[in-house]
Amino acid sequence: MLDFTTILYAILPTYLIMLVGGLCRKYGLLPKEADVGLMRLAVNLLYPGLIIERIVDNPEVHHPMRVLVAATLGFGLAGLGIWISHLAAPLIGLKDGQGRRTFALTTGFQNYGFVAIPVISALFPNGQTLGVMFTFTLGVELAVWTLGVGILTGLNNAPWKAALNVPVMSILAALALNFLGAAPFIPLPVHTVMNSLGNCSVPLSVVLIGASIADMWRHERFNWPVAMMSAVLRQLIIPIAFVLAAWLLPLTDDLKRVLVVQGAMPSAVFSIVLARHYGGHPPTAVQVILATTAASLVTTPIVISVLVKWLNIGP
Repeated sequence: MLDFTTILYAILPTYLIMLVGGLCRKYGLLPKEADVGLMRLAVNLLYPGLIIERIVDNPEVHHPMRVLVAATLGFGLAGLGIWISHLAAPLIGLKDGQGRRTFALTTGFQNYGFVAIPVISALFPNGQTLGVMFTFTLGVELAVWTLGVGILTGLNNAPWKAALNVPVMSILAALALNFLGAAPFIPLPVHTVMNSLGNCSVPLSVVLIGASIADMWRHERFNWPVAMMSAVLRQLIIPIAFVLAAWLLPLTDDLKRVLVVQGAMPSAVFSIVLARHYGGHPPTAVQVILATTAASLVTTPIVISVLVKWLNIGP
């Protein structure tokens, strides 16, 4: 039974690994100079191994229509989150050019990857749910590089080609192998290598996320209106859309589980990179990430435990 305590114990290791990352930064075990190289390693080599192992031979992603529905929900819910956040930003005095668009970007996007992965893996360990999650993130990735960056630069200037990155191409390749029934022809040593690489991707990435949050924490003071509004939107208001989709649409249990977990996630740390690179307002992104991450330690197990029981989608 997935009650509050069980879910808290399942997600707590992820936050403890973040803490380890922060301590590694503080005591010099993980210098900033190492971040870029390690993240490239995780994203471009280790992460694809995890993707391939969880999609190939996964019956839940063997149907093209299911994949299309999951990706469409990923794109649509991300876009809705941005829109809601953009509408709410003036309530705390944010204007265009002074943090409103960055607030919308950062609050609108959940941490759909390396924080959601260990949570789903811990709660639904059969591996099929995680494979479904990767099809959901196809849509989120497209939303990041079109709607997300587009709100900062204008949609006509959004670098949509950046959505064709290594993780996305890995998902598409793995889906193609799955559709073609290629799993029996992949040698066992290849599976072993992919599995080993994939198992390294999440803890390494979460350590790096923790180090990045530690950097932010040391250099930024809380802006309480931004912090409170972002936490309310990201942890309470925006998840309602995820819940309604899981409740009203004829979806598989695995996709409903993905929606519940994704809706309960804090804001994506990667948003700070987008804000810096595309002319956003980085201090606002930092405030949102710190506030929603801190709040999620309490709200995430509550949201997941209540919704899993209500929707009857336990493992």
